[in-house]
Amino acid sequence: GMDVAQSPPALSLQEGASSTLRCNFSTFADDVRWYLQNSRGRLIHLIYIPSGTKQEGRLNATTVPTERRSSLHISSLQTTDSGTYFCAAQHSASQAPAASTLTLRRAQPLLQPVTP
Repeated sequence: GMDVAQSPPALSLQEGASSTLRCNFSTFADDVRWYLQNSRGRLIHLIYIPSGTKQEGRLNATTVPTERRSSLHISSLQTTDSGTYFCAAQHSASQAPAASTLTLRRAQPLLQPVTP
């Protein structure tokens, strides 16, 4: 079996920020996929990144199979990005998944509205 470690375990960020999630595998990992389980409990497949670097929209993912690691960079975070992120590699399905939970706070307005 394969063990998966993911970091950071939990993160609270403001809208508009960016974040990088990292995953390490105990054995050579190919067929790496990243998933998001959103706040409504739905599991969403985000990106398939067996090796190299791939950009899809606000996502930028890198997998280095020989170094047994993968990372997912999310830019311009939105509240809908909140949830629990999982990276899954081939042969790791039977393992308890490692996860990173991302919580987003709404950005504070720069200017307070003026009350008449």
